[in-house]
Amino acid sequence: MHDHFVDLREDLLRAGISPRRVNRYVRELSDHHADLTEHLEAHGHSRHDAERDALQRLGSHDTLLLPMLADTRFRSMASRWPALVYLGLPLVSQVILALLAALSLIAAASTPLRPALIDLASGAAILWLAGSVILSWAAILAAHRRRASMRWPVIAALAVSTLAAATNIGVTMPLADIHGEITLALTHPAPLPLVTLAALSLLPLLLHFGARSTT
Repeated sequence: MHDHFVDLREDLLRAGISPRRVNRYVRELSDHHADLTEHLEAHGHSRHDAERDALQRLGSHDTLLLPMLADTRFRSMASRWPALVYLGLPLVSQVILALLAALSLIAAASTPLRPALIDLASGAAILWLAGSVILSWAAILAAHRRRASMRWPVIAALAVSTLAAATNIGVTMPLADIHGEITLALTHPAPLPLVTLAALSLLPLLLHFGARSTT
């Protein structure tokens, strides 16, 4: 891809245009530029002159930006409602995962897996914590791909980490005079798991700021 179109792509992403539409638009411009270059070379231009003249015929940087910026349909949902996409969706997904974990344990209680419920609950808790990190990474990487602000993804990572550290999935096996139970409860998060989860969840920020420092 020509450097001219690399800059154009970055500006379109920063303006909130959907990455899918940006990639299609830049690909079409690149193909058109290649066709113009080939046409000019066939008429006696050198390769360098043909590429330069082809770019001039396509239009200036601002001229190529205008069609995409003028149509609001090209803006991504994430740029229109960043709080919903980067914060709301991860939190809702995390709550759904917790409910699925609890329902799975309840279902397992009436199967031959019943004696292993405590081990299954421990595994569900580990997956729950890992899921919180994955959801945080997904939000940060999605914002990085769109060249968006990291404000909402960072808030999401901290919120998801807090919810994960505060949620307790437990199983009490029945004894002689005690009924068994499966619990899904919110507790006060312990500092160490909370800090650990938050640090792991924010790791993709290194990629984001590392990429920015090289541009």
